[in-house]
Amino acid sequence: MSKKTKKKAKNKTLPHNGHIITAAVFLILVFGMTSAGVISPDRKFSEMENRSLQQVPEFTAERLKKGDFTKDIENYMSDQIFLKDELVTLKTSADTVLGKSFHNGVYLADDGYYIQDYHEDTARVDMNISSLNSFAESLDSDIPVTFLLVPNASCVLKDKLPSVNKCEDQHATAEHIRETLSERITLAYPEEALRSEGGNCYYRTDHHWTSLGAELGYSVLRQTMGLPAVNSFEKNTRELKDFYGTLYSKAPSSWAKSDTIELVTYEGNDITVKYVSRGGDHAVPAECKEVDGIPAKQGLFVKAPESTKDKYASIMGGNFALCEIETSAPSDERVLLLKDSYANAVLPELCNQFSHISMIDLRYYHFEEETVSEYVKSHDIDRVICIYNIDFVNSDSNFGYLE
Repeated sequence: MSKKTKKKAKNKTLPHNGHIITAAVFLILVFGMTSAGVISPDRKFSEMENRSLQQVPEFTAERLKKGDFTKDIENYMSDQIFLKDELVTLKTSADTVLGKSFHNGVYLADDGYYIQDYHEDTARVDMNISSLNSFAESLDSDIPVTFLLVPNASCVLKDKLPSVNKCEDQHATAEHIRETLSERITLAYPEEALRSEGGNCYYRTDHHWTSLGAELGYSVLRQTMGLPAVNSFEKNTRELKDFYGTLYSKAPSSWAKSDTIELVTYEGNDITVKYVSRGGDHAVPAECKEVDGIPAKQGLFVKAPESTKDKYASIMGGNFALCEIETSAPSDERVLLLKDSYANAVLPELCNQFSHISMIDLRYYHFEEETVSEYVKSHDIDRVICIYNIDFVNSDSNFGYLE
């Protein structure tokens, strides 16, 4: 056989060898990942997703018949994928390099901001506002009701969104809410104040507003209530660095910029928090001590979350059905705060103004014996403040428990 013929024969075998190598690499990856998944211990909690992970489900014939076992097995296989967080991060980074700016309900916007998508659910908004209206109208006429409605980053930072996006206008939702609110409720809407400070009012990687955003929002609320600014205490700020929030968890990227949480305190303001109901999205803080059977602690901030990914929970330790707060503030009004998690960042300002604050989170309060209206009467509430972000009003299903 000539040299030329031998060369041609050798070249003909290369594609075949290439397929073998590709297949071998693929099989090694598949079996390697599977083996690693079997060998490695199951994770109980994902800091990335801030939730407990599915463990090996219990098998019974009854659970198999109902489909519960099959469902749990699927969740278990999904939750316990080897290097799941790293693989999701790799996928998001690769998609971004290819020009994709929308991931799992989140836009990767200018200046490293993660901005949550928004689409108005008019029926849900109307239902929730109707519940708020009915509640306000059921109260004695001498109890003022003020509603701090907080726009999200998709509204205030809309100029940072990718040029191609399907995000709807929250300003239109806010105007619709303004038009449908009862005359018993006074609206405080801080969009203009927040827009003046731009990106400083929202975290890059989380859906919440920053301490600055909360301060600006409270200033609008305070002026709407016709109350003076309080300068009784000296302001101090402590920083928690390397915060990656909930939106980052939906689309983790290797080049995401971390945030810094500022914990604001007012020196000389003696604050006691009572966790009257243990229901909530977190356990009652470990530093609490029992006072007449009720867990209580000094100050608004909790140590344990500071060293975890869930740093925003450092404020109060999370969200709870009912908390009662006593402070050294000058106003002796008894205030009921109906809230979502945005209200947590406003607490330093509220505690600077009011000496008696009761906080109710309807997501967890509906298991309590007293209705909200009954609580208002039994605790001699003088003022009601509602603090909700627009996306919460647009999506939450618990406002009905007000009625």
